[in-house]
Amino acid sequence: MEQKENVKGLVDYSNLIPTPCGRGSSCASEASYKCRGGVNSSINSQNPSPQPSPARGEGACHSNSGTPQSLLNSNHFTHFTHLTHFTHFKKAAFTLAEVLITLGVIGIVAAMTIPTLINKYQERVTVTKVKKMYSTLNQAIRLAEVENGPVNTWNLPTNKNGGSQKFYEYIKPYLKVSKECVEDNSGNCFDANTDYYWLNGTKWKDPNTNYGTENYARIILSDGSLLWFRTNMSNEGCTETNQLLSNICAQIWYDVNGSAKPNTCGKDIFYWFLAYDKKFYFGQVSDKCYLDNLGGGCADWIVKHDNMDYPATKPTE
Repeated sequence: MEQKENVKGLVDYSNLIPTPCGRGSSCASEASYKCRGGVNSSINSQNPSPQPSPARGEGACHSNSGTPQSLLNSNHFTHFTHLTHFTHFKKAAFTLAEVLITLGVIGIVAAMTIPTLINKYQERVTVTKVKKMYSTLNQAIRLAEVENGPVNTWNLPTNKNGGSQKFYEYIKPYLKVSKECVEDNSGNCFDANTDYYWLNGTKWKDPNTNYGTENYARIILSDGSLLWFRTNMSNEGCTETNQLLSNICAQIWYDVNGSAKPNTCGKDIFYWFLAYDKKFYFGQVSDKCYLDNLGGGCADWIVKHDNMDYPATKPTE
């Protein structure tokens, strides 16, 4: 196909524009060409497309969908199309009042449930630690018996005669000790400025004096928890008896979080009696674990029940 150049050296493509009927085609009329997508005179607003004349064989133009071309080109159809698209993309939104009400409801629900969830989580942590310590002490004493014979042959003196320290030395190799506080009353194991309580809320009588002398062997474990031990106060060996147990050798206290609060027996402080009857065992004093008592048997309660849902008062016989 031949290309012409104008005076400015530009290529003239005018001979490439198809004629209304196309090169080599047999068009019936100009109107039919326009209907098939040829020159659209409606592009020029000053020279609108002529209406088809049936006399000239020019029927109304139709789109592929069957809509008359005159309707598709009308301003009414264009306006309707724009409204349709606008309505389609319009999205619903919450008002500020609705958002604030929703946030308020969420806040109320969170305030009611989060403290309960936190308490349950902390309780589960405590239960897990107590049961783990129960297992650790059992294993430590069994291993000590393998090396030194049964507990009732250890000839343990009373706590005032160094018995607590001697008992600790037997099981020390089987514990992960971070710090020893034996014969130390400076408060580095017990906080001298901290109050301690029984489970029923009554104040513990000066545990810093009672448990801060050489009568008690005390250690801090690698996880920050605290253990302290006491042999019998009156009888040597495994010969002491209390209201619930006999053949008592020693008493073991366990504070799951050291000096941190609440420092309350049955909540973060627990204890067992170590007794011996053919073999050693930890004293079962679960009937002393209820909310209106001291909480002395709560370690056994946790081991047995795997929870801290203590009864409100002493169960009836």
